Amino acid sequence: MVPVPNPRKRAAVGLALLLAAGCGGGGGKAKERVVRGEGFTFAAPLGWMVDRRGGVIQVQNGTDLVSVTRYPLLRRFRPELWAKVVPELDRAASAVAKQQAGTVVDPQTVTVGGQRARRYDVRYDRAGRKLTERITFVLREKVEYLLLCRYDRGGPADVCELLLRSFRLAAA
Repeated sequence: MVPVPNPRKRAAVGLALLLAAGCGGGGGKAKERVVRGEGFTFAAPLGWMVDRRGGVIQVQNGTDLVSVTRYPLLRRFRPELWAKVVPELDRAASAVAKQQAGTVVDPQTVTVGGQRARRYDVRYDRAGRKLTERITFVLREKVEYLLLCRYDRGGPADVCELLLRSFRLAAA
């Protein structure tokens, strides 16, 4: 789920991954807390509100937020499929950007939690604010983890970096 309750957005992201495989401002160094989900942990700023619904954990402070969503994959992901999965992830990110009337910038392959992952910044405007959603797809076995953070464009992305740096998967 990419926060704003939009079933089309969830469907675009989920569908692309099922076909393929078969961070907020705040500047400065804030105190952190560990947030635990099913099979993963990550750090988030202390004092932000935590909301748990289904397979989604969202930690928010105003419009700034970080979240992790778990999606089941129809087929087991294997690292040797990476080259085939990347174009599907690219299409999913483009679909999210289109729904936000925004653009994808800076797509790249990164390492998150010891796993190869795909990261995108989606820039868009909402209610007069210029926002960025950083979405990162982490695939492991039969689960996709969608890491998302949203922050004011041009502001610090510290919380996004904290999410990606601290995200850990439980031992398989």
